[in-house]
Amino acid sequence: MRKLVVLDLSNADIQLFENYERQVLPLLGKYGGKLELSVRCIDAMTETHLLHFPDITHFEQFLSDPNRAALKDEWTLTGVKSTITDVVQVDYFLNSGFFCPGELSELCSFNHFIS
Repeated sequence: MRKLVVLDLSNADIQLFENYERQVLPLLGKYGGKLELSVRCIDAMTETHLLHFPDITHFEQFLSDPNRAALKDEWTLTGVKSTITDVVQVDYFLNSGFFCPGELSELCSFNHFIS
């Protein structure tokens, strides 16, 4: 299962946020989670993470991890606001006859094409 995390950085202390992320993101693996994509807008006002977990139980265990919970005050001090949404992959190129060269197959599978 995938979760899309949209982080509003408009009122954030970026240094505190990045420090928080360096402490929390390594916990993903403990619950079978993976950060598949992390991008920040050029204006640095928004960051987006695509997370993958085996199932909702693993995701909820990550959210309640004691080490993560111990950082709650640090998260609050970052000033970041977040929203989490369940998402699924959309494959616009499936059965379209679109050719994706082998070395680009991973990019093709994640639809990283922008027109």
